Amino acid sequence: MSSDQYSTGTDEKIDEDDTRSDLVHERLRESPIKRWIMLDGNRYTIIGLFVVIVFGVCTTIGFAGYIPVTDPGAATTLVAAIVGGTLPFITIVLAVNQMVLSQELGWPGGLEERFESLTTFRREVEELTETEVSPAAPADFLQLIVDSVIAQTEKLQMDINQINDPDRAENVSDFINAVTTEGELVSESLVDADFGTFDALSALLGHFNGGHLYAARRIRTHYADGFSSDVLETLDILIELLGHLAIARQTFKTLYMQYELAHLSKLLLIVGFPTLLGGGIFMMTYPIIIETAVALNRLVLIVSFVVTFVFLPFIVLLVYTLRIASIASRTADFGPFVPRVEFKEE
Repeated sequence: MSSDQYSTGTDEKIDEDDTRSDLVHERLRESPIKRWIMLDGNRYTIIGLFVVIVFGVCTTIGFAGYIPVTDPGAATTLVAAIVGGTLPFITIVLAVNQMVLSQELGWPGGLEERFESLTTFRREVEELTETEVSPAAPADFLQLIVDSVIAQTEKLQMDINQINDPDRAENVSDFINAVTTEGELVSESLVDADFGTFDALSALLGHFNGGHLYAARRIRTHYADGFSSDVLETLDILIELLGHLAIARQTFKTLYMQYELAHLSKLLLIVGFPTLLGGGIFMMTYPIIIETAVALNRLVLIVSFVVTFVFLPFIVLLVYTLRIASIASRTADFGPFVPRVEFKEE
């Protein structure tokens, strides 16, 4: 096994013989600005940034003379077209609410099964981590598993001297270093993370993909003859922990998605109603505004403001959809599989 195949989350070292997934490993190539816009940035801040951009573009075009602001028909037609495009947002909001409610509603049998499965999962994690009661907060629960992964890899590091084959020892050491370093980065990010602020999920995006689980299973299978029973037990626990970490990440991703979609639908309703009302009032009063506001520059600013205002629901939908889609793509590597990644099998 190539040592580079274990460097899946701690640095930018990529074996050129491997075909890296655009879904899982895109973070290795993207800029911090792109990640901030797509994922980590505060959504209200990014909405404000897009509002400024739209307003700036409108005023630039208006001052250049390409928007006939003195013609009430042209300005009102533009605003009417945008307002007409806002009406389908009612359908979008209803669809989003239906998606969220479909996950929340249920009958006693189904709800009981769901509750029992989550309880069983928590007990399995508690048994593996030797914890009496696991944390209820998602970030703390994830940190418990990550810290346990680090502890098991450090325990494995102490037994690496049992391996007589230098190549095998190097491969296992590379695996341990990759998992430990990545685990420390994730654990540090989870310290102050709160659910609902995206921090808990963001800490795991692109980290601990199925490559670590795959590598641990191959080491456990192919190097078993050179390990003691204690080392094999440590590897078994590590494999189970990595599997439970994948399940926990997907579970909290689902919870966060529900929260984000519900918040998006509420925000679209809050923004959509004033834009519809404001756009309608503008179309009725703009001929009077032209007579009142004599200065051409003033008319350009008024039209630019109204166009930006009625365009606001589209900006909100764009900003939130960017993050939801990015989360879905970056967590596509659920479980033991890593999409579109070729590993060396020797």
